[in-house]
Amino acid sequence: MEVQIDRVRAPAKRATIGRALLLAIGLAASAAIALAQAGSQPPFDFSDAHYLANGINPANIIHRIDGTCPANDMPACSVVDNSNTDPNRRNIRELSTTGGFNHEGIPLYYSIFGMVMPNTFTNDAAGQQAMAIANFFSAYIFPKAGGDPLSPALSNRRQDNVFDTRNGYFVANPLGLWTAVFVSYTPAAFNTAAGRATLAALAAKNGTDLDGTPIIKKAIEVDDLGKKGLAVQQTRALDGSQGFPWIV
Repeated sequence: MEVQIDRVRAPAKRATIGRALLLAIGLAASAAIALAQAGSQPPFDFSDAHYLANGINPANIIHRIDGTCPANDMPACSVVDNSNTDPNRRNIRELSTTGGFNHEGIPLYYSIFGMVMPNTFTNDAAGQQAMAIANFFSAYIFPKAGGDPLSPALSNRRQDNVFDTRNGYFVANPLGLWTAVFVSYTPAAFNTAAGRATLAALAAKNGTDLDGTPIIKKAIEVDDLGKKGLAVQQTRALDGSQGFPWIV
């Protein structure tokens, strides 16, 4: 997934990417700048060769953008555009851009290139690395209270997504792979004095969403609500039995 953003830093959960990659993060400031600049370019899909080199089998990407605009937006609306000059990209440019927040609550814009199932990862070291990266970075999705708690459908969302861009996202995640993490408020958020006070303070700071509950803008706010038992984070089964667990 192509993310355009002002600043980046770090998450702190689930799978470990590995000591070598973490070392690379610390040593690759210039690469981070280059990738940040690349993020401001038109959102062309990655080439098949670039996907394969980074552990993703392009033939198995679900709803990969294909130069068309389907009525149901799956895949996202895109066109054939031969102006691309980046060898790591192909001539399919996405037209759909969506707003969200980075881990600090700063607005960002992103384009979704496709969805990832377990068989989308290649059966080699690159695929294992890609899965570790995908499991490490969280895209927080906020389903409506009365909707499917594991559905990413736009009609089911009470607010924009929050992306945990900590831990050097631009260096550590070359394809923009994310685990879809669904965040819902728990009954304690509404049925306890401490929960209501926390939500009131958050609403005063961030405003309210389509459910009339507080908007969550930062990754640390997700973490804090979870620690207090006021929100729960859920993911789809990583075997793909509940639908795609990851997003490009």
